[in-house]
Formats: sequence, structure tokens, C-alpha cells
Amino acid sequence: MSVNDHRTEPTDELFEVKQGPNNQSVTFIFGNEDHTLGNSLRHILMQKQETDFCGYSVPHPYEPKMNVRLQTQGVPAIDVLKSGLKDLEEVANVLDDAFTAALRSYTE
Repeated sequence: MSVNDHRTEPTDELFEVKQGPNNQSVTFIFGNEDHTLGNSLRHILMQKQETDFCGYSVPHPYEPKMNVRLQTQGVPAIDVLKSGLKDLEEVANVLDDAFTAALRSYTE
């Protein structure tokens, strides 16, 4: 087995909140996620008017978690995160619909 064949065991902790100095500065930890969700979610959150700062990190490839740091202005960070996740779901649905339609037209 080579170094690149290592598979990380999934974590039981799927979501955790690390509160900052107030409810507008929070780190959200997503279990079993990586750059795929991290970069997409960061992009969506940075487009929100209430967002002052958003960044994400994957601490280590063998650690099955992704951290999202979110700082907001005038609105609790959890509310902005929920809104961002809903927006990301809508984007994913549009992509899924477009892919399904293209696949259907290709196979016909």
C-alpha cells in the first residue's frame, strides 16, 4: 500500500460550532467534508452583504473535517450560514437539472 492509498475513517461528529467572542464571529466544523464543500460554500458566503470575512481550511488530509470561519455584520453568523447553505443547494439543483437534461438529450 502506498502513501496515497490511505483512506481516512469517517468521523461521528458531523457538525460542531466553536463560538467566537460573539454570535457574529463563529467557526463551524463540518465532519467528513473537504475542499469540495469548503470552497463552494466560502464563495457563496462571501457574496452575502452581511459577510465581513469567510475562510475555510482542511486541517490535514487525514483528518476528516473542514473548518469554516465566518464573521458577519449585524446578523448572527449561524443565520448567514443557513442562508448560504440554502443558496448552495439551489445552485446544486440547477446544475443537477442542467446535467440531467443534457444527458437525456445526448442519449436520445
